[in-house]
Amino acid sequence: MVPALRPALADRLADACGRLEAFEPGDAFDPRVPAALVAAGFHLLPVPAGAGGLGATMSEAADVLATLGALDGSAALGFAMHVHSVGSIADSAAWPGAPRDRLYRAIVDGGALVNNASTEEGGGSPARGAIPGTIARRDAAGDGWRLTGEKTWTTWLPALRFAFVSARIDEGDGTAGYGLAPAVGIFLVDLDGEGIERRPGFEAMGMRGSASGRLVLADVHVPADALVSRRLAVEPDPRGAAPGAWFAMAVAATYLGVGEGARRTVARWALDRRPGDGSTAVAEIPSVQLRLGRLDAALRAARIVLFDATRRWEAAAGDQAGRARLAPDLALAKVTATNAAVSATDEAMRIAGGPGFLSGRLERAFRDARAGLINPPLDDVALAGFGRAVLEAER
Repeated sequence: MVPALRPALADRLADACGRLEAFEPGDAFDPRVPAALVAAGFHLLPVPAGAGGLGATMSEAADVLATLGALDGSAALGFAMHVHSVGSIADSAAWPGAPRDRLYRAIVDGGALVNNASTEEGGGSPARGAIPGTIARRDAAGDGWRLTGEKTWTTWLPALRFAFVSARIDEGDGTAGYGLAPAVGIFLVDLDGEGIERRPGFEAMGMRGSASGRLVLADVHVPADALVSRRLAVEPDPRGAAPGAWFAMAVAATYLGVGEGARRTVARWALDRRPGDGSTAVAEIPSVQLRLGRLDAALRAARIVLFDATRRWEAAAGDQAGRARLAPDLALAKVTATNAAVSATDEAMRIAGGPGFLSGRLERAFRDARAGLINPPLDDVALAGFGRAVLEAER
């Protein structure tokens, strides 16, 4: 079982859900959704208490995201990107103080939202080692950096104030970092600055309300201390396992919620639906109970895996090596939850038949769940990693 949320978080969650229930989930970005979450004070969820936030643990964040996912997948996914981006900061092995404090102040005082901006057209997934085409050059005045490039799949782009932008670093030697091991940096970029253009995203199959757009940077100036991390492309992230772990948790919780929302919707439908002479509800049909049990088992197993991993992550606080060893378990939680959501929404659609195929909550959940399959870590990457670990253990 998941421990009950602290009263302060539970109250805000109830407030946020009440606000979101006033909007019918649709296939277009609704700016009222992020505004409602900020109005409920939920933008403070991942910010440490010492910095003026709610200081949610990873388990608490997962609980919140799953609840939101059951209500509105696109809203949960957009908020999940803010949660993982900020939540990982306190758990990271190395995070410079100046940009961290600037970001915390903007969130607490100004209701700012933030996400990563890493993926690029034709560049492949950063999780598979793609080197960014976006270039960061030293400013001629020597007081910062100039960023030029374009990022895709930047979720909730219309609502963001900041983005963590990955870029290949050009030190001015003419190579633009195109060597065998180019330097890659992560920069905290204020999206209200000059040279920023927010373009619409894609006509995606699912999560259409998440506004995953294109972020264009045209010679955008950022201060020198906006550089959050720097490494050679062949080196591990100096921030440690935290960014990947928080991302995996956020995605797992969101799609778990999508599946759980479909479970609730189809169960209520089956209880109310009385075809034919009206004497028997759909819920009383043995094959329907079997399908409902099968989807429930998959979702409950995914929930157990997710919250076991998050609690062990919290228990390893201060132990960076221990947390690095837990990273595969967070990846397992993501793979388990997204596949459970896919299978659960498939079963729900089969239970509902024609009515489920019509535009509505079940049909939307069916589409939304499949979006989780393209979020890293992808199934093949995670499973191949698990396999290598098995072989290495036997060696």
